[in-house]
Amino acid sequence: MDALTYFDSGFNCAEAVLQALCAFLKDTGESEYGCIPKIATGFGGGMKTGSVCGAVSGAVMALGLQYGRENLHEPQKRDRCYQAVSEFMEQFKKEHKTILCQTLLGVDLRTEEGRRVYREANLKNQCRTYVATAFEIARTLLAAE
Repeated sequence: MDALTYFDSGFNCAEAVLQALCAFLKDTGESEYGCIPKIATGFGGGMKTGSVCGAVSGAVMALGLQYGRENLHEPQKRDRCYQAVSEFMEQFKKEHKTILCQTLLGVDLRTEEGRRVYREANLKNQCRTYVATAFEIARTLLAAE
């Protein structure tokens, strides 16, 4: 499944991107990580504060799973992960100008008014754009090696 299929089925932005990228990494269509989507759930809606977009967070988690270190004695892995995350952020910002959920959507999801506007203006369609962008950028970075 791709990220939009997960998103459209009801997973939040972070869950959708992380699950799809893990499936891509394993090329099986299923993630071997039992903690996904659980680990990503709290990152939706910019961690429910309008902070970093959940799609961005999901992509960063997937980059960490691929490139991150397993112990303190692997600085080269840490540095490779930081490089991939920096490249991802640069590309996402180039496309959307920001990584902040509240700025991307133009509403504050912490308020009832913001949630009402989100529903009535069908801003979920806007989120689909960010999910697709995060997935494509991260997938390209992950496929490069």
